[in-house]
Parts: sequence; C-alpha cells; structure tokens
Amino acid sequence: MKTLPVKIAFCTFLFLSIHSFSFAQKDNTDDPEKVLQVFITEYNADPHSFFNSRIPSDFRYTNTKGLFSYRESVVKGAEGRKSTNSEVSDLKFIKSGDLIVASGIHTFGGNPVAFTYTIQKQNDRWMFAASHHSTVEKAAEAKK
Repeated sequence: MKTLPVKIAFCTFLFLSIHSFSFAQKDNTDDPEKVLQVFITEYNADPHSFFNSRIPSDFRYTNTKGLFSYRESVVKGAEGRKSTNSEVSDLKFIKSGDLIVASGIHTFGGNPVAFTYTIQKQNDRWMFAASHHSTVEKAAEAKK
C-alpha cells in the first residue's frame, strides 16, 4: 500500500509541472490580429498589470496633445484600475519579423481615439514598445 501515496505524489507533481509550464509559456502566436487581441484582453482585465508586464523600460506613449509619457508614469497612472471595457476596430497591420505596427480606432467607454501601437517581440514575448493616440473628429467637424 505504500505505492499508492508515492503514485499520488508523483501524479500531483506531474500535474503541477504541466500546469506551471503552461503558465510560463512564451507568446505562441505571431499573427498580428491575435497578438493585438491578447493585448486588449489583458488590458481590459487589469490595465495596471498589463502595463506593468507588457511595456519595456524604453516605452513611450504620445497622447492626443502630442505630449510624451514614459513607462514609469504610464504604470503609475494605471494604479488602482482593475478592469475596463475597450474595443478596437478599423484595424490595419504591418508586420516585419519581430515587429508589428497596428493602427485603427480604440474605443474606451464610448470615446474613440485613433491609435498606432508598435509591438515588438523581445525574448519570445510580445511587448508594447510605443503607443500614439489622436483625437477622432466627428464627421460634421471634419467637413469644416
């Protein structure tokens, strides 16, 4: 009967090993649309955690007024934000090797902004290298 506890311990170890490996996996897709969707899903679930884990030290964000923000201020600005609801549309992608440039409309709570996101694979993990948002003008204002 001593073999039963050993078998249970071994099975438990095997189960935990398999699952810990799956949590430690690198990003396994190079499809630009899927990469962006992973980013949006992670961002919506927990913006602070997303920025803290997906932006490198040399990240730069350009806001709608042309002002730059860097990693430290972006991560700090997302503190306390646990979840959000946003979606992307009107997408266009350019991919070259380990670099993806995505552009389109990112809508946050009904407020759309035009975006360009630069995503770079670093150490087998897609990282948010740079971001730029621009105000989307209403059609009537654009005709003036």
